[in-house]
Amino acid sequence: MTAENVARTRPPRARHWGATAGWALSGAALALVGYLVVATTLGAGFEQDLAAAAEREGVAVNAVATSTQARITQDHAVYALVTGLFLLVPPALLLRAAAAVRTAAGGRLARLAWWSALATLVVWWTYVGLGLGLFADPENLPPLVRDFGPLTVPLVSTLSLLALGSLVFTGEAVRAADVARRAARVSTVVSVLLGLLGLVALVASGFADPVAPIVIVPGALVLGVALLRSARRPAR
Repeated sequence: MTAENVARTRPPRARHWGATAGWALSGAALALVGYLVVATTLGAGFEQDLAAAAEREGVAVNAVATSTQARITQDHAVYALVTGLFLLVPPALLLRAAAAVRTAAGGRLARLAWWSALATLVVWWTYVGLGLGLFADPENLPPLVRDFGPLTVPLVSTLSLLALGSLVFTGEAVRAADVARRAARVSTVVSVLLGLLGLVALVASGFADPVAPIVIVPGALVLGVALLRSARRPAR
């Protein structure tokens, strides 16, 4: 049976698995864009206080004493809580997209996409959980939360690179399934380039500034939109 005949005999739900992955990838990208908008508008006071604390301590922003970060977080409690909860969304959507591709496309690449997305979620949610721990007493923070400052750069860089890896594997699994091939390759190339640029910036900053998760946005949007368009095409 040819691939064309297989496509014709699949039920609608199977033919349109790309819609699930497409919406999830697009949602992850838009959630990060939304976070960035909130951070640069409503979070202006938070960032100013953090920058002032870094100047007083003579360190980089990400190296401010954790007790100081806790006080600043509690001074901007609503903003910190909203953005913290907001950040729980993108890794869950990446995992949802990888799961849809793994179920429909199968193969080694799809499995790698799922496992790397799962690793992304674990590291990402761990980081968010530590950040929410800053609401504890600044003078009596939980053990791991006390190291939130030093852990920020390695954890954020790790979750960003894992997310990029999941996106690349997802795109290549989609391409191997002969769906949105051109967009999938564009997504992969863009993601790899942004990952390399992020690593260069990380080293250039003396490991003071992490690879930010915003690097997944272009690739996720390209692949997500392409999958949505592919799913809306009528079956032949």
